[in-house]
Amino acid sequence: MSQFFYRSLTGLAGISFLVGAAQSAIALVPNNVAVVINSGSTNTIGYRIYVSPTGEANYVDGKGSGKGKLPEKFTKKFFQDLKIAEPLSSLPVKPGCVKSTSFGTTTTISLGGEQSQDISCPGNQKAQKLDRDIIEIAKILKVINVPKTQGKPLPPQNF
Repeated sequence: MSQFFYRSLTGLAGISFLVGAAQSAIALVPNNVAVVINSGSTNTIGYRIYVSPTGEANYVDGKGSGKGKLPEKFTKKFFQDLKIAEPLSSLPVKPGCVKSTSFGTTTTISLGGEQSQDISCPGNQKAQKLDRDIIEIAKILKVINVPKTQGKPLPPQNF
């Protein structure tokens, strides 16, 4: 009986450790940092961009990882557009949005525990503004969807 109790206790300790580790991983991205995720497609790798309210940005795409600084005026506009669009999970997707099977991607934005649907199929003006913002952010940082034949897969997400 005591051996059963010991094994159960050890198992619970292991589960507690894993839960604690998972919560630590979630805490790696502060609530005020916007996370842009492009899924990639059958032929492209996709990317992730992390943008802080100060304009500091980190990214990873098929070419590797990097960082940059967005212009202050643009950063304020982006975070204002995010605030106006809240809750992000309620942003509509354009009905009948058709994408190529080989090259179609999905782009989402997360901030403070909220995540949008596909911003690249904007269903209203708020989503259109965010779609344009993301295109501009990727342009400023020179982040692209690298073809799978020319890049490396993205590392796992830490959140």
